[in-house]
Amino acid sequence: MTRSRTNGHLKDKHLAELKDKVLAEKERIQNKLSMQKSHSLPTSDSGRDEVDSANDDILRKTELRFATRENLYLKKLVKTLELMESDEYGMCEECGAGISFTRLKARPTSTMCITCKEDSERTELQSYQGRISKSLGQSVQFTNS
Repeated sequence: MTRSRTNGHLKDKHLAELKDKVLAEKERIQNKLSMQKSHSLPTSDSGRDEVDSANDDILRKTELRFATRENLYLKKLVKTLELMESDEYGMCEECGAGISFTRLKARPTSTMCITCKEDSERTELQSYQGRISKSLGQSVQFTNS
């Protein structure tokens, strides 16, 4: 008799579907990042006017910002794949309840059920002093203008 692995509450077929989705997303991002490295803008400013140099600088900064975002998401995907190998995947890190398959299908890297995520976002929005982003783990400082 084959024992069904449920990851708390997920069926094998659901887990396999989510894993395929995460693996495809990971491959897409890795390909995108490697393409960006090979197609980066030239850094030499010789013979270029100030406007062209400024435009290139803006484009480089934008590319870097997007690459940083993609790298953060790639780390989340790797962490998700690790969690999928344990019984922790699909369980809310706040309350321990199972995260619905519908939510995981929409966002396979979710670590909180929708109720806890909504509560977390509400708390984050209500705090004006040194807000901490759950997804990035960084403080966000507000200044009074």
